[in-house]
Amino acid sequence: MADEDCIAQLGGWVGYRVDDWRQEQRAGQSWAVLELTPDEGAQRRCSGCDQPVTGIHDSTLRRIRDLPLFEHAVELLVPRLRLACPRCGPRLERLDWLDPHARVTRRLAESVARLCAGTSVRHAARWFGLDWKTVKAIDFRHLDRTLGPPDLDGVRLLAMDEFAIQRGHRYATVVVDPERKRVLWIGRGRSRAEIRPFFEQLGPARCAQIRAVAMDMNTAYDLEVQAHCPNAEVVYDLFHVVAKYG
Repeated sequence: MADEDCIAQLGGWVGYRVDDWRQEQRAGQSWAVLELTPDEGAQRRCSGCDQPVTGIHDSTLRRIRDLPLFEHAVELLVPRLRLACPRCGPRLERLDWLDPHARVTRRLAESVARLCAGTSVRHAARWFGLDWKTVKAIDFRHLDRTLGPPDLDGVRLLAMDEFAIQRGHRYATVVVDPERKRVLWIGRGRSRAEIRPFFEQLGPARCAQIRAVAMDMNTAYDLEVQAHCPNAEVVYDLFHVVAKYG
């Protein structure tokens, strides 16, 4: 069996085979660069309608990161096909191992998401040699798929607080359900206009069910709660009360 065939079987890039490969050194890191080419007999499916398509509209060579192989970082050179779908028009080919427009394989993204569950995005980026923004986007998509939107039904109590981002030059607000110990919303800023989207998302009926809201002595929080939650009592946290009057 040729080296390329062996690598292709191990790699599992369905619909593609390894045409060539080489080893490179980049900034002290060993890289295995694999050039993939479409299998002529493979069935192609449209990423829009998931139906088989025979015609190819065009292709663009993409550099795709995959899981490391032993001590080598792995880069795939993939001709990304746009199919001439009669139903959807030109659409990317659907691949089980690569999401549309992604620059990392699904298995690498899954490994990154697992690491992010136990460490910081920055550490995961260093570990896999990926850009911080790439890892952040992978983690966000994973959390969005796994957790979905928060359940806002039945919320009776809220706790609101601000926290510093970008070394204290900017702020964001977090809203939690203290009874069920869940984060309900996070948004940039701490002004009335910036926290208003949470109450709009909560809606008038659920806002009316709020009985109390704990917060620091932020006037914007207080006024916005009074405007949207007519039955809620505002409870200032003890730390800030003592800090101001103690």
